Amino acid sequence: MLTIREKSEIPEIKESVVTVGSFDGVHLGHCRILDFLKQEAVRTGRVSVVVTFDPHPRRVLGRGDGFFTINPLEENLELIAARGIDIAFVQKFDTEFSKRTYQDFVKETVIDRLHARTLVMGPNHAVGHNRSGSHAKIKEFCMEHGLEVVEIPEETLNDSGVHSAEIRRLIMTGKWDEADTLLGYKYKHRNK
Repeated sequence: MLTIREKSEIPEIKESVVTVGSFDGVHLGHCRILDFLKQEAVRTGRVSVVVTFDPHPRRVLGRGDGFFTINPLEENLELIAARGIDIAFVQKFDTEFSKRTYQDFVKETVIDRLHARTLVMGPNHAVGHNRSGSHAKIKEFCMEHGLEVVEIPEETLNDSGVHSAEIRRLIMTGKWDEADTLLGYKYKHRNK
């Protein structure tokens, strides 16, 4: 997998299938999105691209007392690469970037730079300043620009959704087996 950290380093891409998110932990819910992304890229002959952020947006925005990332970024990138993704673009997330609208981000990065033809989104996903780019708003904006949006349903296990926040809670309370089940692998950082 090619990992890019500067927009200027993005190679010339004819067409791509893109997903955007923090992907912290690369848990079973994330894997469902990544697997669909890869399958869609193979089916259409396009490049599969994951856009993720560094640092995690919650670190910059200060949301959530006691917040920690499940894995270091490099470990998350290794897990993404293991799903067969072609390119990971690591967008620097700072206060300035957090003020950008979802329209600017989608147009300038996803459409103009990555030449996406399909944007794959998980449930309850939002981007842009104050998370103003809900799934419905992004879908409407993308349709206006000829970009298909596919929403992947929530991954559930034992009748509850698989979320990074729940995995963090399990890690904090030392429920390692439950955390491992939601992650889909054995968690390495058990001293948190």
